[in-house]
Amino acid sequence: MVGNKQNIDIGPCRVKFGTAGAEVDLGYTLGGVKVSISTETKDIEVDQELDPVDTIITKRTVTVEVPLAEFTIDSIKAAIPGVEVVTDGTDPAKKKLLLKSNGGSMVSMLSFAQSLILHPTDRADTDKAEDFTFPNAAPNGSIDITYDKENPKVINATFRCFPDASGVTAIFGDSTATA
Repeated sequence: MVGNKQNIDIGPCRVKFGTAGAEVDLGYTLGGVKVSISTETKDIEVDQELDPVDTIITKRTVTVEVPLAEFTIDSIKAAIPGVEVVTDGTDPAKKKLLLKSNGGSMVSMLSFAQSLILHPTDRADTDKAEDFTFPNAAPNGSIDITYDKENPKVINATFRCFPDASGVTAIFGDSTATA
């Protein structure tokens, strides 16, 4: 097999998050968006064989790390599940974000899951051949923000991705393709 240098891909992506079909662009990122897929396995062993006779997949975890470079209420809202944005009743330019305690009750991350799409910036909006779509992605809510004199504030949002009703956790390529 001879390699094809045109298959080597470098470049950033746009990140969209929200209700499927109406996702909102989260703006600039800084430091690269990272997709991680981790698969855990278990060897199946029997007394009669020295080597495992099979290996089964026991768990698959998919996460997407998005370093949001635009320091806004909307960016923080995208990174933390369950926050509330309040818009002033007389001046719509005035907003605040409320991070509330859940009062000790457990909340399902899946209840915050929405569609997350990574679209390469070097492709036209209609060209979805290299899109990475996560139908059920929820921000994990852990962020660190550093205030210093030399670097922009970056909101490092990490999304945990869950399978949808049909068992699909991620789609690479044009999600509208059918068999």
